[in-house]
Amino acid sequence: MRFIKWISWAVAGLFVLILLGVLVLVWVVDPNGFKPTIEAKVKEATGREFKLEGDIELGFFPWLAVRTGAGSFGNAPGFGPQPMATWRSAQLGAKLFPLLGGDLVIDRVKLEGAEVRLVRRADGSANWQGIGSGAAAAPNQPARHVTIDGVTLTDGHLIFVDEGVPRRVEVTALNLSTDAISPDEPFTGTEIDGVLHMDGFAPAGVGFGLEVPKAALNKDYSNLEVPKFSFRFGGLEADGTIRGEFGSATHLAGRIASNTFDVRALLASVGIEAPKTTDPKALTRVGIETTWRVDDGAVNFDPLALTLDDTHFTGHFRRGAGDDPVGEFSLKGDGLDIARYVPPADPASEPFVLPTADLRALKFRGVLELEQATLDDVVMKGVTLRLLLDEQGLRSQQKVPEKS
Repeated sequence: MRFIKWISWAVAGLFVLILLGVLVLVWVVDPNGFKPTIEAKVKEATGREFKLEGDIELGFFPWLAVRTGAGSFGNAPGFGPQPMATWRSAQLGAKLFPLLGGDLVIDRVKLEGAEVRLVRRADGSANWQGIGSGAAAAPNQPARHVTIDGVTLTDGHLIFVDEGVPRRVEVTALNLSTDAISPDEPFTGTEIDGVLHMDGFAPAGVGFGLEVPKAALNKDYSNLEVPKFSFRFGGLEADGTIRGEFGSATHLAGRIASNTFDVRALLASVGIEAPKTTDPKALTRVGIETTWRVDDGAVNFDPLALTLDDTHFTGHFRRGAGDDPVGEFSLKGDGLDIARYVPPADPASEPFVLPTADLRALKFRGVLELEQATLDDVVMKGVTLRLLLDEQGLRSQQKVPEKS
């Protein structure tokens, strides 16, 4: 018993000495004195300028934490003087005791006010290429177990410019949050939101968001399972599931269900003019719910439920794989007031032209059935439209309906 007591006192004394040493280090050492060394090491490893403009703060026990103010990471040669990335503040920490045992347990990574500029030139070169030496790890080097308590990015700004297209994509007010990240464990509590800006979009941009409570991806990235996800883009909101396999062929399946959204408003927000209709409220209440599959390029939506204003359709849509696939659909609806969707009789207005040149590349055929269709005072029952779109354009063979 006395031996155990001595061991306990020795361990406690060692712990106190370590704690006192850490406290003295915090009080005496100015971490900002290491800034030139840190900047030089990052430049040596990446070939880019690295600047820590703000102060560095240290925090100890149980986390060895580093907090910095503003900083920047340089651009590649030939991509202009602006840094590739800047930020207002950053925080990164590691737990002390696992670090002594060779494992790395990282505290929640926090990055505020980050601005990242990604540029791809017409010749295919990009400013994110060439970072680091790309040297492989030593074959006998033991694997280190790394876990992260989570990631929080707030008020970010992402700019992507593709000069070959050309295209400019910008995301403002970007926020990202995750729960703990650990090898062989599902990602949990992942949320991302921001505002998307592209050419032709509304000046204010289009807000978007994605929430994934749990996503499991196995170690060799061959199997994915997302029991639930939800996303929004403008006025469109939807939730669903994803599961499947990746390999020589991709097989994915799931379900998706949307809210009732305004197609006109959504098209306007992304710079597309909706077709003009006699009824200005047409195309303002649309919703979809379906079970879907993707099998090596072939897609299948079955069953498919579609709401178009006051009309409800059910059916399916399939599109094969290959170089020249053909889509097939079958939809059955209850009642449709055709007059609502007819272009208004305004000689001064330009008529809506169906983009058949673009649609021909899709190639589809199918059947549209309506229990009842009305056009002004004409009521038609049992309407069947057989539609075909190919190189010859869009055409139909209409089954003679019963009039009343």
